[in-house]
Amino acid sequence: MENPAVSLLVAVYNTEAFLPNCLQSLINQTLNNIEIIIVNDGSTDGSQKMINHFAKKDGRIKTIIQENQGLGAVRNKGIEAASGEYLAFIDSDDWIEADYCQSMYEKAKAEDADLVICDYAVEIQDTGKTVYPDIAKNYAGKPKDAFITDLLKGRVSGFSWNKLYRRSLIEQHQLVFPLREELENIEDQYFSFRCLLFADSAVFLPKPLYHYRVHLSSIVQKYQTGLFEDGLALYEANLDCLTKRGELPALKEALHVFIVNHGCISVLNECKSRNKSSSAEKYKNIRRICTCPEFRGKIPAVDLTAFDSKKKLLLLLIRYRLIPAVYGFAAIYQKLIEYRMKK
Repeated sequence: MENPAVSLLVAVYNTEAFLPNCLQSLINQTLNNIEIIIVNDGSTDGSQKMINHFAKKDGRIKTIIQENQGLGAVRNKGIEAASGEYLAFIDSDDWIEADYCQSMYEKAKAEDADLVICDYAVEIQDTGKTVYPDIAKNYAGKPKDAFITDLLKGRVSGFSWNKLYRRSLIEQHQLVFPLREELENIEDQYFSFRCLLFADSAVFLPKPLYHYRVHLSSIVQKYQTGLFEDGLALYEANLDCLTKRGELPALKEALHVFIVNHGCISVLNECKSRNKSSSAEKYKNIRRICTCPEFRGKIPAVDLTAFDSKKKLLLLLIRYRLIPAVYGFAAIYQKLIEYRMKK
């Protein structure tokens, strides 16, 4: 029996309300030779009932049910079960265009690419607006290192879901997502960075084929426990990876920008409105972040003109260890971010 051209790997956890839209978009694909592998990560709502409903309608759907283990474990389970020449990751509250698989697969075959990256649409639920980041236009025709550099510098996101991966690339280099206890907040960037690094070729498709559903309140206000530690671990893992491959000199500056930018984001994270910790605990965490040698020590090594004026001021306060001023300014900065996003 012919192997599928594309395996669609769907991570599900308590997304009953969004699953019909997502799964309908998968079974409506114009490329028929696909498999749909759904991994239910211990959902406690009606997600499995919805999955069973669609599985009865389409024999290409395979279902895996496991106890809750986190997104990294879910995606690794999907990779293990996949048999397609290429594979793609789908989040169960998102959806894809009908020609997602066909357009991505044809592009991969035409250019013998290990990795295809498409444009996407950000569907903002709070406002009903749709934003279209220009990814392909900015990077098509450029060396993949340009994208890797900007990924490290935070100019582009390391999402895993707007990409089509050659399965043999993942298997050859034994690429996996980190587990919940390792890099829970940034597992996508860990995986995407390595796929880009190991890929012989990465190409871009200027079509917004993936629809990413977001809630501004979640992005702007949600407090992420352990965010700084995860970013620091990712920095050290990437440093080790680049050193072993002999590619550190070319990407060293971008790696420094990554940890500096991540440190700023982590300080602001402590000031988010949904962080219910006491002021003393927030101050303690901010002080711990600001005195971390791997973060603070890299500030003089980066070009601060790469940052906007507010982040530049925050970095200067951190560099000179003015922790009370850092806390006060970060609190104002974060409130301004949340206010602007609400508007």
